[in-house]
Amino acid sequence: MTTISKSLTSDYIGRLKASRNLSPHTLRAYHFDLSGFETYANARAEPWDSPELILAFVQHLTQEMAAAPRTVRRKVACLRGFFRELVQQGLVAASPFATLTLHLPRSRPTPRALSRPDAIRLTTAAWQVLADRREGVQTFKELALAILILLSVGLRVSELVQLRPIDFEAIEGGLRVRGKGRRERRVFVVDQRLRTLLAEYIASADRPWLFGESAPWTTQEVRKRLRKFAGDAGIIGRVTPHMLRHTAATLLLEDGVDLLFLQRLLGHESVSTTAIYAQVGDASLRRALEKAGLLASLAA
Repeated sequence: MTTISKSLTSDYIGRLKASRNLSPHTLRAYHFDLSGFETYANARAEPWDSPELILAFVQHLTQEMAAAPRTVRRKVACLRGFFRELVQQGLVAASPFATLTLHLPRSRPTPRALSRPDAIRLTTAAWQVLADRREGVQTFKELALAILILLSVGLRVSELVQLRPIDFEAIEGGLRVRGKGRRERRVFVVDQRLRTLLAEYIASADRPWLFGESAPWTTQEVRKRLRKFAGDAGIIGRVTPHMLRHTAATLLLEDGVDLLFLQRLLGHESVSTTAIYAQVGDASLRRALEKAGLLASLAA
């Protein structure tokens, strides 16, 4: 068989869904990656389960598609799991990865975050919307609340849209978050003004989702609304929800929050993932050195 059958990939996704309790977002990513490989493989002359095709596909990703190193590694990891499953099911004799040694590109880019002045512009605009008492601005108020939550506790956009009113504890400001791999964690909205507004918003209507009426907001909907809101606030350049997560992490570190606390806040499994935010700017470095006053402390 020189071409890959759609049933093989769809059956694999079905088994993942049944056996590994993966989130819908992760399952969609698997489906997207396998569909891309299926399209590529079926247009080639090599057998779809050959090492030669895997090498050609990786070259296609890195050279023709100019895919980011992280994307290449994710797609290859998806294919490794796919072929490992096919071998276990007896559908192929051996995985094409068994005889391959791949040297995949690595990168650890610094996360894109808003500058502190731009973060101030965005939060100021959000507070102004929330203070507006005119009719017809409810949708903007919901978005303003979402922006302040994203910035204050660094949620992923996929976590934001899964929030329910029952996840919020008004007294302590606790917020139950469903993260990657359906792992739950508890974060805290410590700003009293935001806690009060969030409690009032929840009490104002009976809804199953914190953001959305009969159905939750989609992640794409949040991205689209945020992009316009940020532009109206005077921020130049595209602003995404994940940038707000990066901004929260970066500014909290600059303000002295411990890396381990930040790891728990962001829901990272490993502190090495959180450590990527420990990229201090010139101003932060200068403040730290001035505060330390090393030479003065060594003066006789």
